[in-house]
Amino acid sequence: MPETPASSAALKIDGSLAGRRLDAALGELVPDMGVRARRRLIERGGVLHNGRRAHAPGQTVRQGDVLELVAPCAAGTLPSSPWGYPLQRPHVLADHAPYVFLFKPAGLHTVALRGSAAPSLEALLPEMLPGTRLRLLQRLDFETSGLVCAAVSPEAEEAFRRAERQDEILKDYLALLLGGLEKPVTARAAIDMDGGATVRVRDSEGETGRHTRFVPLVRWQAREAAVVAQALGMPDPKAELTLAACRIGRGARHQIRAHAAWLGLPLWGDARYGGGSGPAFFLHHGRFHMAAAECRCLPPWLPALAETPGGASAAARRWLDASVSADIF
Repeated sequence: MPETPASSAALKIDGSLAGRRLDAALGELVPDMGVRARRRLIERGGVLHNGRRAHAPGQTVRQGDVLELVAPCAAGTLPSSPWGYPLQRPHVLADHAPYVFLFKPAGLHTVALRGSAAPSLEALLPEMLPGTRLRLLQRLDFETSGLVCAAVSPEAEEAFRRAERQDEILKDYLALLLGGLEKPVTARAAIDMDGGATVRVRDSEGETGRHTRFVPLVRWQAREAAVVAQALGMPDPKAELTLAACRIGRGARHQIRAHAAWLGLPLWGDARYGGGSGPAFFLHHGRFHMAAAECRCLPPWLPALAETPGGASAAARRWLDASVSADIF
């Protein structure tokens, strides 16, 4: 058995673990934590490897190394901005019993993460709706803002899952893409979510509910993009930008981000998928539609584009206000 040092939150690597990946070895210290959660914990600086914060889940451990659990560092938090948490607060958007729609700002986790004390929409539910037990039915990335649907009963949750399986749910997003999207396009490639923190796009076609439709709303040339960057407090991209409407059905983790990068148009500022090294990316879940309920909300960052060329605010409103067509892919 591996030797456990005096601290219960530390582990000394012995011969049985030597040569393994850090995220795999960490399972001896936190056996109830899944591999994905262990990777997130490492990437957020919650693990010391021989006294130094580790950030690479795949690094190799050697005999005699010591792993320790510590409070995750704040390096993964978004810089304070008018459209991010905590300046933007989560709140109830609409109550369409048996579903409730919540707003999640960028910079806030959807659900509580194991090994992290970072705030989450899930943890804030009791103060938002006292006495109501909600079941969150969606997860948005930490940097993504917008709608999150919740159910008030197990029966409502099951109806939601059934509608998902039958591809009867539509989710519309707004995104800022790095590059110029000339015309509508559908990314049909399958998403591989088993490769760690960064998902991969396969050559094969995926399920229809996990296709992504991209529609250009406003396209800014490089000179105009510099004005957009200034309005949003972002570095000049020195390239074209596109405000795009994105539509998915069932969806998968990082689907829009990975499909956009696969098309050569990553989300602007999304360093993980090649969109540059900006402090944030701009992806917002703006409309949810199913037979039992529908809800819409505009991105918090949209007002900042009011004085930029191209009429982005009006274009986004027209997209979200338009009727939902079943023929989307």
